[in-house]
Amino acid sequence: MKRRDCLGLLAGAAFAQQAPIYGLVIRNGTVCDPARNFKRRADVAISGNQIAAIADSIPASQALESVDATGCFVTPGLVDLHTHCYWGGTGLGIEAGPIAARSGVTTWVDAGSFGVTAVDGFRRFIVEPSPVRIFGYVYLYPDNRNPDDDHVKYVRSFVKRTGEAVIANKDILLGVKLQVGANMNGRYSYDFLKIARELCDTYRVPLMAHISFAPPTTDQVMELMRAGDVVTHCYNTHTLGILDGNGKVRQSVLEARRRGVLFDVGHGLGSFNFEAARKALADGFVADTVSTDIYNLNVTRGPVYDMPTTMSKMMHLGMSFDDVLSRTTTAPAKIINRVPGMGTLDVGSPADVAVLKIEDGAFPLVDSQRNTVMAKQRVVSKLTVCRGRKVG
Repeated sequence: MKRRDCLGLLAGAAFAQQAPIYGLVIRNGTVCDPARNFKRRADVAISGNQIAAIADSIPASQALESVDATGCFVTPGLVDLHTHCYWGGTGLGIEAGPIAARSGVTTWVDAGSFGVTAVDGFRRFIVEPSPVRIFGYVYLYPDNRNPDDDHVKYVRSFVKRTGEAVIANKDILLGVKLQVGANMNGRYSYDFLKIARELCDTYRVPLMAHISFAPPTTDQVMELMRAGDVVTHCYNTHTLGILDGNGKVRQSVLEARRRGVLFDVGHGLGSFNFEAARKALADGFVADTVSTDIYNLNVTRGPVYDMPTTMSKMMHLGMSFDDVLSRTTTAPAKIINRVPGMGTLDVGSPADVAVLKIEDGAFPLVDSQRNTVMAKQRVVSKLTVCRGRKVG
C-alpha cells in the first residue's frame, strides 16, 4: 500500500473517532429515574429516538448538540394522565405542543373530551401530527343529546360502537371516561355509571371516573370500580369525594384501593383543594398519579397553569420531589402501558426527557377554590425532549 494511502486511512480513522456519535447530550445534571431508583450526577446521550448512554462524563464534542443541565434534574419525560388536548374538537381543548415545551410533559392523555364519533379526528388531527405523545380515554357517549331523548336509551345505544372503537384503536385509546356527578349528568349519573361498568366489563377495558357532586354517593361509585380503573379528582371538596364528615378517607375508598382501583389528582378548575389534600395525606392516602386536568379555562389565569405548578403544590403539602416525580412518570406510564420503556430513563428507553429545576424563594400557589399558600420551593421546566427531539 502506498504511503499516502496509509496516511489517508489514518486520517479517516481519526476523523471517525472525533465525529459526533450522538444527536444530543445533556450534561452535568442529576439524573433521576424513579423506575429504577437511580439518582446521581450523570450525562445523558440521545441517539435517534432512544437514550444511547448514561455515564459520568460524555464529552460535548461527541454530540451534534450539547445542553448544560448544571443544577437541574434530568428525568423521564413527564406523563399527564388527565388533560383536555383535543384542540379544535371541543371548546375546552388546548394545543399540547406549546405547553409541553415549557412544562416537561412529553405524554398527554386526553381524558374524555370526545365521544366515539370523533375518534378518527382525534387520531388524524391530534395524535399523528403532535410533537409529543398523545393518548385518550373516549367519553361514554357523544355530547349531542337532544333534551327530548330518552337519555338512558340514548347513552346505551352507543355501548357497542364505543367499546368496539376502544378495541380497534387500542394503540391510542386507554379506555372509557365518564363524568360522574349530578352537576354533569343530573339524575342520570348513576344510570350512566352502570352502563359504563357494563361496557368496560364486556370489552375488558378500563374506566376513568370523574367524581364531583352527589348523587350518586361515593360508596355507590366505589362499588362499581374495578382493578385498573381510575378515579380522578380525588382531592376535591365536593359532595362526591373520598373524605367523610370527619376528614378521614371513606372505607369504601380504601376497599376500592385494595382491589386495585387507582386514584388521580386531576387538579382542574374546581377539583383540587389544599385542605382536602392535607386531610387525605394525613390519613395516609397518597394519590397514585398527579395530573393537571389542564384545559383552556385554567391555563392563562390558573389555577393550574401547567404540570410543574401542580407538582409544586404537592411538594408544598409535604411530598418529596422523588415521590411526586414517580407519580408523574413511572405510575402513569404503567397505566398507559403502550410504549415499552416509557416513564423511565435508561439506556434503550425512549428519548422522552424533562430537565427540571427546583427553585427556592416565596411562590404563591392557588387551589381550585382560590385559596392561596406561599411555597418555599417550586418546580420549573428548562427543557422538553420527546422522541429524541427538543420540543418548542
